Amino acid sequence: MPSLCLFCILAFFYLSFFLGYYTFFSGFLGTLFSIFLANLLHIQLIELFHTQLFEIAVAIGFLTYIVGALLYRFVKMRNEKEVVDHNYVQSRLRSLETQLNPHFLFNALNSIAELIHQDPDKAETAILKVSTFLRNTMDEHARIPLRDEIRNVRDYVELENIRFSGKIDFQVSGEMPKISVPKFSIQLLVENALKHGFEPHRVLHIVLSYDKEKHALILINDGKPIKSTTFGTGLGNLAQRLKLLCKGSIKITDKQNPTFAIYLGDCNENTHRG
Repeated sequence: MPSLCLFCILAFFYLSFFLGYYTFFSGFLGTLFSIFLANLLHIQLIELFHTQLFEIAVAIGFLTYIVGALLYRFVKMRNEKEVVDHNYVQSRLRSLETQLNPHFLFNALNSIAELIHQDPDKAETAILKVSTFLRNTMDEHARIPLRDEIRNVRDYVELENIRFSGKIDFQVSGEMPKISVPKFSIQLLVENALKHGFEPHRVLHIVLSYDKEKHALILINDGKPIKSTTFGTGLGNLAQRLKLLCKGSIKITDKQNPTFAIYLGDCNENTHRG
């Protein structure tokens, strides 16, 4: 029974410590009440608690205050660090995304410039499709549903097929998961396949699939083999956004049969900017 009472006293003391917002009075009054409760329950205490009760209560009150102040400062510093880290990530993402629209527009406008002399009607259609594509990609979120990314890729391929006379074939193989991915992630890989793998005399087949075990999107094309494993502006940008948004990565898994894997990490759980 005495041990149970002592446990109750200690429990009350620590409860008052935490619920009292670490103030001096929490420790001071908690000590006085604990001693009162101990006397009420006839629990034997050392003589010092009877002769210098007030001094002990004041000392414990000050200790409570100091510990509380230190804990408050620690929590405040941790929260400030999280805010700074979060703001840095947002700033970095905005910087990376700012690079993407000019990058896409540069390529699209070059394509349209070629079409103007070759086929003005196709050039007009291409301009309208660029407008549609840009409208669909104006979402401010850094991550978008995979189904929306695939839709944007189809629009992009349709746009490029105006220039390449329908020789780009994009297919989705198997069931796709209901997850979110970094914006432009698949589109950049398709764009890379067109830039480095397309051959005018034949159709370029591009297939997207999902590897459930590796939690990765796999994009393979039957174009020219990959010569360099160094990422340019677009894929370098994607690699950085994958790291920031998902702790993910992008790798070339087959150079002869150009294959890229986007390892998604915790993309679907990450909360940075949607």
